[in-house]
Amino acid sequence: MFKRCLFIVCVAALTRGAGSGSAQAPVAPLPLTIEQIAQDTYVVRGEAGNTTVYVGDEGVLLVDLKFERNFDDLMEKVRSVTSKPVKFVINTHSHADHTGGNQKLLSSALIIVHKNARTAMIEGKLPGIPQLAYTDEFALDLSGKQVVGRYFGRAHTDGDTWVFFPAVKVMASGDSFTTANGLGLNPTKSPTYGFIIAPGGSFRDITATLDKVLMQDFDVVVPGHGPVGTRPDVIKWRNEIERLRTRMSGMVREGKSKEDIQHMVVTEFGWDPMGNPLRNVDNLINELKR
Repeated sequence: MFKRCLFIVCVAALTRGAGSGSAQAPVAPLPLTIEQIAQDTYVVRGEAGNTTVYVGDEGVLLVDLKFERNFDDLMEKVRSVTSKPVKFVINTHSHADHTGGNQKLLSSALIIVHKNARTAMIEGKLPGIPQLAYTDEFALDLSGKQVVGRYFGRAHTDGDTWVFFPAVKVMASGDSFTTANGLGLNPTKSPTYGFIIAPGGSFRDITATLDKVLMQDFDVVVPGHGPVGTRPDVIKWRNEIERLRTRMSGMVREGKSKEDIQHMVVTEFGWDPMGNPLRNVDNLINELKR
């Protein structure tokens, strides 16, 4: 039988709020695909953030709901592997390419998010505000299958939830770990091709946050965008971010221009010269100057 949330640490009050940005989408939704990655565990890829699907005896848990425009296609993909209803949703963070389908499930599923992400959704006037927010950690029991959500510190935002499925050693990371850009593409095979620090997140703190994540027991990781990865991919991502930060810090100390730094990340780190990560360089520089 489904048991409701057991909150191990303090549950946040549901009335606070603070701002955050949201991602942009193409005009028309792109088709989605679904693949099995472990027992009773699937990932839906395509436009917007990846969705993890975890099937229990009496219902389904989803991690992230893409854009609102993807909702019908997403539900069709879920129904292709199970007829059970969606009972729980976990938003890894506030951005619209991960929370867009919330409004469609508010009346039938319990939606959970970190308190800072809920705050950002309220300030950003995003639809589908989750009913429940947590502070540090929560656990669910899906008919005997444990699901654990944790906040380890600032990374992509200041409200990132990492979702663990201990029985299958799978983790869903949200955009604090990606293997591609927002369209799931990575033509240069760069480890940081989709790397973005959004408002509230931290270029300085993310590696310490990832060190805490790497203390957890997982083998497979569903990234915020892109193909499914493994523990070694997260280690590579963490180390490449540290290398990027060291390189950029040196250039900032030398007084190099933003254009110099943008050229460096394109030529040395394989970033898309027209992509969102390049437009995020200002934020990275400003944090390094503080």
